[in-house]
Amino acid sequence: MTLRRVARWLATLVATGAAWIAFSAPAQAVPVFARQTGHNCEACHTSPPELTAYGREFKLNGYTFGDAQPFPIAVGVMASIEHVADNVDHSTGGKLCNPCGEAHVDQASIYFGGKITDNIGVFGQWTFAPNGSGNNGPVGEGGTGPWSSAEDNTEVRWIHRFSSTGSGEDDTVIGFDINNNLTMQDVWATVPAWQFPGWFANSQTGFTPVASPLIDGALGQRAIGIGGYVWWKKQIYFELSEYQKPWGSFSWLVNGSGNNQCPGSAQIVSGCAPSDVLDHWNPYFRLAYSHDWDYNSLMIGAFGLYAKQYWDAAYNTPLGVEESFGFHTPGDATSSYRDLAVDWQFQYNRNEPWIGTIAGSFIHETASIGPQFANGLSSNPSDTLNEFKLRGTVYYERTYGVSLAVTNLTGDPDAIRYGQGGAGGSATGSPSSRYYDLELDYVPLQNMKFLLHYTDYQKLNGGKGNFDGLGNNSTGSNLLILGIWWDY
Repeated sequence: MTLRRVARWLATLVATGAAWIAFSAPAQAVPVFARQTGHNCEACHTSPPELTAYGREFKLNGYTFGDAQPFPIAVGVMASIEHVADNVDHSTGGKLCNPCGEAHVDQASIYFGGKITDNIGVFGQWTFAPNGSGNNGPVGEGGTGPWSSAEDNTEVRWIHRFSSTGSGEDDTVIGFDINNNLTMQDVWATVPAWQFPGWFANSQTGFTPVASPLIDGALGQRAIGIGGYVWWKKQIYFELSEYQKPWGSFSWLVNGSGNNQCPGSAQIVSGCAPSDVLDHWNPYFRLAYSHDWDYNSLMIGAFGLYAKQYWDAAYNTPLGVEESFGFHTPGDATSSYRDLAVDWQFQYNRNEPWIGTIAGSFIHETASIGPQFANGLSSNPSDTLNEFKLRGTVYYERTYGVSLAVTNLTGDPDAIRYGQGGAGGSATGSPSSRYYDLELDYVPLQNMKFLLHYTDYQKLNGGKGNFDGLGNNSTGSNLLILGIWWDY
């Protein structure tokens, strides 16, 4: 696609969006929570999805501030055009990314929820995406038509506010939460569900890292979490939750993902991924200390997951569909994953004219994968993996933004598990990768953002040049994205 065609495509989107906003609603009438509270987007967000101190209070209080809306619905669209530095799989000569170079819609979402009662609130998202788009979201991976749709990030909260000192002034919140994406219930942009760079950097890509901790996205719309939390004096946050495979009436939270739609026969089918079947109790914890002063906010925290998934010995695979219905054959065993993390975030939010954030996390995973090792699908009975992320963001007048982030993955070599001998795998069996993300943002309206995003792979799956032993280089997967995000 020529630059002239790209320019026309973006100009059309801007004109359409601006006209809709200008003629259909006042400037403050932005998505559902803004309409509920009467505040604009900037009250809750520095740059979505990152929350301000008020935004964190709003979410931890169960989305119950303001007045319940008679029609609590919003819509959003993300579209982009991508360019991969070397769009060739040198092992076959074929393309890595067929849609790259063509403008396309990445996803369209319907958002719903807000205040239900003074103690109950909901955040929900239903997403539509093109089939076969290569997206790493909840949909776009199959289906019978040109588009698929599925339940995306969704949670239901019940909260109670009270005074912990007996002064009569509420200073503590206790809450219960049900959600379908591990860490989406969190309020800091340091956990996997809300970390930069978000959707667009995962949109259309070349080769990507072969390894990531289980806690980093694998359970999104694949498991149901239920738990409770305490938010004490706007300083101490503690949460304890547990995650399971979808069950009973809660299966609606993963509608469309395939988890509640697997066939009943004992066979392996596309769409039933290893993370679909968790062994009973899989606890998750979160502890954070937060301190706000003047226009500043500091958080230091920790979080972790201990998860077990069934391994079907009869089919030499992580999953047999019979487990989806609670049946386990003789010889089945469980692999366990222990993910422990620390995170931190500093936010400056004076807004005259600058705001900024520095945030990071470090996750250490120990995977006890004896069943895979026994079945010849892993070189080791256990592996460790480390993921370090650091990000800085600044905005001028909330209109012009720059973000820079680094991600570094290291861990035990495992030739079989990390795809030695396969295209995009690791020739050395190493999961080590290091890459940088740079993003330039332009926000002409508080509910519209243009972005230019670049991902630079310094190392990919253990190497730089010929990292998979089949002629593919890490720099060939460098990715440039021109995108637009808009919601109403």
